[in-house]
Amino acid sequence: MYNKTKQVILLCLLAILLKSHRTDEGMFPLSHLKDVDFKAAGFNISQKDIYNPDGTALTDALVRLGGCTGSFVSPQGLIITNHHCVFGSVAGVSNKENDYLENGFYAADRTKELKIGLTCKITKSYEDVSIKVLDGINLNMDPVQKKEIINRNIAALTKQEQTKYPAMTIEISEMLVGYSYTLFRYQTLKDVRLVYVPPRTIGEFGGETDNWEWPKHTGDFSFVRAYVGKDGQPADYSPDNIPYTPKKHLVINPKGTKDKDLVFILGYPGATFRHEPAQFIRYQQEAVLPFISEWYGWRMQQMEELGKTDRDRYLRMASTIKSLANVKKNFEGKMFGLKQTGLLDIKKAEQEELMAKMKQANLSQPPVFFHTIDSLYELRMATAKRDLLLNRFNSDCGALSAALAISAFKQKNPVVSWTHPTFWDQWKKDAKETFKSRYKIVDVELDELTLAELIKRANTLPKKFRIKALKKIKKPGEWAHKAYSNSFLDDPALLYKLLDSVPWQVYFNRDKIQQLADKLLPDLQKISDYQTKLTDKLNEQLPLLLEAKIKYANKKFIPDANATLRFTYGYISGYKEGLNKHPEPFTYRKEIFAKNETDNADYRLSTSVRELLKQELISKDLLDHETNDLVICMLYNMDTTGGNSGSPVMDANGNLVGVNFDRAYTATLNDYSWNPDYSRSIAVDIRYVLFTMKYLNHADNLLSEMGIHLD
Repeated sequence: MYNKTKQVILLCLLAILLKSHRTDEGMFPLSHLKDVDFKAAGFNISQKDIYNPDGTALTDALVRLGGCTGSFVSPQGLIITNHHCVFGSVAGVSNKENDYLENGFYAADRTKELKIGLTCKITKSYEDVSIKVLDGINLNMDPVQKKEIINRNIAALTKQEQTKYPAMTIEISEMLVGYSYTLFRYQTLKDVRLVYVPPRTIGEFGGETDNWEWPKHTGDFSFVRAYVGKDGQPADYSPDNIPYTPKKHLVINPKGTKDKDLVFILGYPGATFRHEPAQFIRYQQEAVLPFISEWYGWRMQQMEELGKTDRDRYLRMASTIKSLANVKKNFEGKMFGLKQTGLLDIKKAEQEELMAKMKQANLSQPPVFFHTIDSLYELRMATAKRDLLLNRFNSDCGALSAALAISAFKQKNPVVSWTHPTFWDQWKKDAKETFKSRYKIVDVELDELTLAELIKRANTLPKKFRIKALKKIKKPGEWAHKAYSNSFLDDPALLYKLLDSVPWQVYFNRDKIQQLADKLLPDLQKISDYQTKLTDKLNEQLPLLLEAKIKYANKKFIPDANATLRFTYGYISGYKEGLNKHPEPFTYRKEIFAKNETDNADYRLSTSVRELLKQELISKDLLDHETNDLVICMLYNMDTTGGNSGSPVMDANGNLVGVNFDRAYTATLNDYSWNPDYSRSIAVDIRYVLFTMKYLNHADNLLSEMGIHLD
């Protein structure tokens, strides 16, 4: 039976340490808001104004929108988020005749709002379920067995909660590996419609040139609206649905903020890795980051070439290009930040100091987990190039991914099952379910080029790491072209049609791609199983390292971000002199024209946007009182990461003053460590949002809905 006393002691230690240490670092879970001294920090509101399980608070205005964050800004379900958070949805409803991605979109009334494929989740409540999740765990248990018990307990708890709250979405999140688990109850709204998107030369001004950079002049904002059924309950899309009435919506401060002011964010940061050992940082720095950065660069280059002469084709790939570019530069920034801060050496020194303190404590048993972690990562590093490359076969090649899924199904179903009366119906159902999550053809020619390139690279690995099924392919380009020319696996519509009409034809298919998948699957499974075992063994050691840090290192422990609702605060703050070419914390309208004068296409302005920015008759509320110019973006030292895109930036009174959309290049390091000099995040200033809506589209109906009335 799991040692419950040990769990209670650990949680008490965590609480003590969190109270004893405070810097501007911290993505605080709602359960840790009590550890923030709101008055000393400069807030004019209290903890209960932010989260109040017994009443209404700012968290009730927050939504998880896809992989981003959004917030309600009106009683009629209007949500503000980032332009890049709805980029794929906008591309999906755009074409040459109605290019909303390029020209923007404004629904002058609700009948013109467009249905998009986004859903939003609202956090309704949470509960610590660590004791229940870890019930039945023995601390000396085999890691695979422990993982199975934890997964079984999570599944049982989720099912139990889902029965109790059938209208809710139930998720159990791991807060600290092997120790702490929290159950979240979400309300999910499935009918989300596009309301307002600025033109691309506003919403994406600066493009990849300015991505992850400061200074920035991007109007990265958009609006969507959530709808429910006539009974007020969540429902799928219907023209009869009505706008959702949120429990709380944010009040906008049209006067914005100023240097040194306190600001805070609520949002759903995706993932951080701050409690990982030094060996993890080395693995990232030397293997993962350089490989993914280079590979994504290659993929982007192919897509840009394929879309050069076909706008519709480019639009189909635009969202993927943007996503790859975003990750590529993020990873490059991480490599830069790791080098500049020497984080690997810092982590090594911390672990050596921890080992020394534990030795001084005269423990009855030596802390062998240090050696175990080191040896496991040595094994991971030894096969890193092979493993990272082979992972792309299943994730980046749609046709091969489908074929591998078919191979896996055949592997689990012996020949005798073919004659079973329900076999083919079950096969169709399982295949479609698998394809839904794994099978995607962005572009057929790109798929073909990608598979050829991966085969080519796999055959240049050191001989002991090469895969037998691939070594026989001497001319990958020619092989791939023939394979794709004689396959239905590269055509989703045809594949699904065959599944419905003649499912056995798909099952017994023996084209080149399927034959490769059949041969490749055992090798991929073997490698995957090996990596899973390494991960399980590492996850068995990490709680021991965590416990040692708590007992001997006197460090603050806030759970790593995991896409659950978090709070972070800081101050409007520029860079120290010498760390950035633009140390000031604000950018202005006049600077946009300076960028536009260059030949860089990322700084282009459409005619309508150029005229907008020349607008002289502007409400005084929107102008900065010191410069008498329009503020575009702002910089602050809050602790943010991926998933905070779209998070509302609020002032000391809890009013909306901006929308978080990026980190500076130096702050991509935040995933591994927060740094007072380098960690800076970026928001579009609310004054630029209101200016664009007022003077470009004359969207007074939306402004009025948000309680904004400009002179």
